[in-house]
Amino acid sequence: MTSVDDATSRRGLGIAGLLGALILVAVAVWAVLDTTPPDPVAADAPASDFSAQLAHRQIQQFATAPHSVGTAEHDRVRDYLVDHLRSLGLSPTVQEGIGVVPDGIGQVAGLIPVGRAQNIVTVIKGTASTGRLVLAAHYDSVPSGPGANDDGAGVSTILEVARALRAGPPPRNDIVLLITDAEEPGLLGADAYTHGLPAGGADGVVLNHESRGTSGPVLMFRSTPGSAALTKLYGDVAPHPTADSTSSTLFRLLPNGTDFTAFSAAGFTAMDSAYLDGGAHYHSAVDAPRYVDLRSLQQMGANTLAMTRALAAADLADYTRPGGDGVYFNLPPGLFVHFPAVWVWLLAALALLLTALVVLRLRASGEVTVRQIFWAIVALGFAAGIGALAGLAYWFLLRLIRPDFAILATPWRPLTMQFGGVAVAVAVLGIWYSIVRRLGTWALWSAALVSLTVLGVGAVAFSPQLAPLLLPAPFAALGGLIAHRASSTTGKAVALTLGLVPTAILLLAVGWMYFSVGLRDGMYLALPLMVLALVLMLPLVAAPTVERSRLRLVPITAAIVAVVLGVVGVRVNTPSPTQPSPARLAYVLDADKRQATWAAPIAQGEFGALDPWTERYVGRDTVANPAPDPSLPRARTGPAPVVDAAPPTLQILDDATVGAERTVRLRLASQRRAEGLVLAVDDPDRRVTAMRAAGRDLPVRPERDVVGMQMYAMTGPVDVELRFRAGAPLSVRLADVDQLASALTAVPGYTPPPEHLFLQYSRFTVTTARRL
Repeated sequence: MTSVDDATSRRGLGIAGLLGALILVAVAVWAVLDTTPPDPVAADAPASDFSAQLAHRQIQQFATAPHSVGTAEHDRVRDYLVDHLRSLGLSPTVQEGIGVVPDGIGQVAGLIPVGRAQNIVTVIKGTASTGRLVLAAHYDSVPSGPGANDDGAGVSTILEVARALRAGPPPRNDIVLLITDAEEPGLLGADAYTHGLPAGGADGVVLNHESRGTSGPVLMFRSTPGSAALTKLYGDVAPHPTADSTSSTLFRLLPNGTDFTAFSAAGFTAMDSAYLDGGAHYHSAVDAPRYVDLRSLQQMGANTLAMTRALAAADLADYTRPGGDGVYFNLPPGLFVHFPAVWVWLLAALALLLTALVVLRLRASGEVTVRQIFWAIVALGFAAGIGALAGLAYWFLLRLIRPDFAILATPWRPLTMQFGGVAVAVAVLGIWYSIVRRLGTWALWSAALVSLTVLGVGAVAFSPQLAPLLLPAPFAALGGLIAHRASSTTGKAVALTLGLVPTAILLLAVGWMYFSVGLRDGMYLALPLMVLALVLMLPLVAAPTVERSRLRLVPITAAIVAVVLGVVGVRVNTPSPTQPSPARLAYVLDADKRQATWAAPIAQGEFGALDPWTERYVGRDTVANPAPDPSLPRARTGPAPVVDAAPPTLQILDDATVGAERTVRLRLASQRRAEGLVLAVDDPDRRVTAMRAAGRDLPVRPERDVVGMQMYAMTGPVDVELRFRAGAPLSVRLADVDQLASALTAVPGYTPPPEHLFLQYSRFTVTTARRL
């Protein structure tokens, strides 16, 4: 019995195949919707339950205005949180320390962030503790917004979990409520906390809480290596677990910036959770309490409370002891799959075996040849690559129309443009198919299967946690084998459809959810997965005998849809008070020359177009490094009034030369009590070998021939030490900086931006230069 007879090859699978494709799309939609967060629990719920409404009331109290480090509002928020913890019958302390940006955040170069952090630490003592469980979130915000989600949601989660815990019996293990400071400048509070621990003090478990949006499922998006027991516990006890082990591996490879990085580097076993939808609110003026989705808050809190109770009662050695990595992912309806990483080799062998069997059967029946499959694999690589490039080009065109999209990274209402990106990929795939269809539908399907299997096996060889990328392969191959033996088109369609269900969930649905990280990144993360999934679905919808002229309707229609969705997307994202566009403006006063400048930074990859409000302050010329600030590598500048502002001071405490090495100790201070200080050393010859600030060593990594430090909440006096090769004097620039937009009101002629704009970046900087 041959499965794919000549008539079927010519006609395709007809209505049965089309219905199967629609079912797979429906399954993908179901998988996405299945991760929707739960309804919030009311404030009058039992005292032992987590209530998002109660947690949100806390956000309304402390996340009402920007509270970045070094500001009066920051101090108010700190005091409010301490007072609230005391009202729960706890004994919080404010632990002050100096933090330095950890290496795990990426190779930060040039001006190294260092700062004074005031962490709020509360210990709920255990009755027979086997270790410490740390619940962590940061209470500082960026200068541009009140931080209701980032990280008011995490802080309020800890407060509400503490309240619920106090309603029950005391825990077995010590629970540390760690509300860190100075996360936004570079994880300084978390670094200060771990730096101050005694030897072996990091032998515990950390649950870190973050947000990069306003809504959506709370993803446990990474854990420390060897934490299989912890991630399995998460799947067992969290009421709403949402996670994919693929993301854990990806985040280990990419520079990232949450407190988790500092905890992991210190030796803690840790998990990191966040929600991502509504990313345009991230670090914006409208990251306000009214934009916190209570469903996401409920999921975060309910999961944390369940994990806390389980870990507080357990022997923590079972979770801090290295035990390999787990593989995990979600399946509808509400299932969380978790298995040991060692199982992936059985999965890989099964995928290779079934893929080989189905390809051999198709070759034996004359449906495909090795040559056809080879060229189909080459063609598929082009389709996936061009699909991603076309999606990025679509984003590039949207940015040309709306330059502020480049700063936001994703629009306020991205849905239409996400569908537009998918339509672009479909258009590319339609053109591609009209060119390569002579290779044969089953050759193209075999190429997609072989590619998925080979890439999946390579991925799990690199990291077993990437197994969700491989998992669809054996099921798709098995569906192809059964379809090959089926005698009817309906039987073939059913077999293929069932075999592709994991593809719909783990490629189509997961690919769509990658758009949550931002429209730009979603284009190259999501579209290749979707292209691969759609080619695997090709036998269900392909009609080999359809004329080429009719096939052209697919890419033409998809392109028109992409254009229409792009136009709609631009229109629904019109700037307004509720979805303002970001603006950036700095005032730089050279105290030595008594000259002042307005500067609007132009980041790499931006086109230099500015909004009319900013254009009032700057001209067309672009200047390099108008101030010692990593955010000002290039800027459009214009003349500004000179303000009577005292410059920061630099005092030489000691200057000694031993052999070829010179050591200079300095004392820096801001006379006007600015939010922070910057010391930049011009070092084109790479003479500086060591730096130290407030007792902490700093890495020396020149960037654009500059080394130095950004000092947060350290207005002085701050003692700094520089070691460098003796020789000609070093040129240094010292600046004190205010980052709150309100500081600009001191400049004559300045008017705040209109309601449809917000200052995402603002600086009031006074500089002075010295030679050492």
